[in-house]
Amino acid sequence: MEFNTLVLCMQQLCRLAPRVRSLRIANCHSSFISKTTVPVQNTLAMHHHPQFSHQPGMHSLYSHITSFTLQRRREEYRKLGFTLHQDFSLALVFLMEQSQESIKTLEIQNNFLDLEMTELIFCIVRYGRHLEQLLYDGNHDGGFVAPEVVSAITAACPNIRSFRGQHPISDTVLRRMMTGWEDLRSITLSPFQAPSVGTKEVSMEGFWSLLEGGKVESLELFDLDCVSNESVAKMLERVKRLEASSYGRMASSPLNHPFAHHLQKSSYFMPTTEQTAPRPLPGASVRHLTLTKYTSSPLTLPGFGDLLKLFPNLESFQFTTNFFTYDHQFQGLTREIYEAEMAMVERMMTAEMAARWGKARSTASWSSEWNASVTEEQRLRAGIMRSA
Repeated sequence: MEFNTLVLCMQQLCRLAPRVRSLRIANCHSSFISKTTVPVQNTLAMHHHPQFSHQPGMHSLYSHITSFTLQRRREEYRKLGFTLHQDFSLALVFLMEQSQESIKTLEIQNNFLDLEMTELIFCIVRYGRHLEQLLYDGNHDGGFVAPEVVSAITAACPNIRSFRGQHPISDTVLRRMMTGWEDLRSITLSPFQAPSVGTKEVSMEGFWSLLEGGKVESLELFDLDCVSNESVAKMLERVKRLEASSYGRMASSPLNHPFAHHLQKSSYFMPTTEQTAPRPLPGASVRHLTLTKYTSSPLTLPGFGDLLKLFPNLESFQFTTNFFTYDHQFQGLTREIYEAEMAMVERMMTAEMAARWGKARSTASWSSEWNASVTEEQRLRAGIMRSA
């Protein structure tokens, strides 16, 4: 729906639904935002002719309003008299405040509303203590803009079980999640643009710490370099060493805790099964995997084989890539070689999933897209002119 209709609906919700349990905002848009362009000042002309800098003829370039910095956008919206961001914020603050004890799910997906201009982050941090599922994705922006924002959400929302969307997550923030979100079961990891260092992402060590936690069941991995043939083989080797050292059979009783001297008396009254519960190997908890490869290191047959061993209990695997991903990395690659590799991977994955879950479930367990459309980032990296 249109932005103004969305605001009216949310204002109505504030009156009719004082204890919302789930809020989903999807596929909303603003004609005003999508069509508005702002003049880019010609700084060279302004330098030579400052007396004409405010005349319309001095502006030769225009850019979409959402391409500017936060402060510049705020100023332009104010000059144009666009107040729907403030109206949306007021309604969302009121709705979240009165539902803060009941709301468990917040999903905001596939909108074009420039939500960075709203008080969405404040609402999540201030009133999202009882949130269990948080999805923010596909909203024509960079997600939650900075690792510090994700870190604040981690501290303010301790009950999160599912955190989905392409957000700036560093190794530090990921480890904070592993300690702060004890019930985390589903997460999305993707690279992000850090102003000081360029593209940044979770490293192999950070990813390993996630697997080591032994809790996450669903993983979405978008273009991570730490998921490559080499790194997956290294992590699998670590798992084998841990398995050989009886890692999975180590007792997890209170006596193994750093503060065990406080618990020794009470441990005698605990059931034997709790004291000898096996600790899962890294990767054993993962049941569902979504993997996308466009600009990061591609996977070949050995990498897929190691992934299946790293995640021995995998029930579903979705994979997306295109020919350009491999062509950009491997010199001399032809379509014939690519299709032959694809066929070998397909045979191996289908056979493995059939062996694990039976032929009836194998088709649903493995799904792949080897000929996805070339992305804009791929075009930019290759220096290809954008097609008309």
